[in-house]
Amino acid sequence: MINDRYELPVKAGLMALWAGGVIGLYFLSEHFPNPVGARIFAFMLITPALTLCGSFYTAKLFGTKWYYKVTMIVLSAAIYFLSPLRHVTPNLIIVTAICVIFGSGIGDVFSGREKQIKQEEEKYTPILQTPAPKNKKKGKKKRK
Repeated sequence: MINDRYELPVKAGLMALWAGGVIGLYFLSEHFPNPVGARIFAFMLITPALTLCGSFYTAKLFGTKWYYKVTMIVLSAAIYFLSPLRHVTPNLIIVTAICVIFGSGIGDVFSGREKQIKQEEEKYTPILQTPAPKNKKKGKKKRK
């Protein structure tokens, strides 16, 4: 795993890149002779695939955090309501939410955090698994 101090700049950069890409795909699809077909291709194939891959790799490198998922969903809602995308694709928020949640979940499975957890578990010994002390009975010997 990469050092945690790079987590915030990398994730913020990926979110800004994603938002710019979504808006850029919209304006790029305006220049095609059939903008509806280009928008379907852009927003139902390219955008979900890039969102899923980006979430997978960030979760694989840094682990999954709840605030990354919430920020991506809020960012997609802001793009939807503040840009002309509202008239084109109403599924942007839902598709983004699904891709971010699944991508982060799958990436967390493949992250290297299991090794850290196992190392921490080796240092800790639970009370129930410690060997019980042997009780020595010190009683009086029987006299005959």
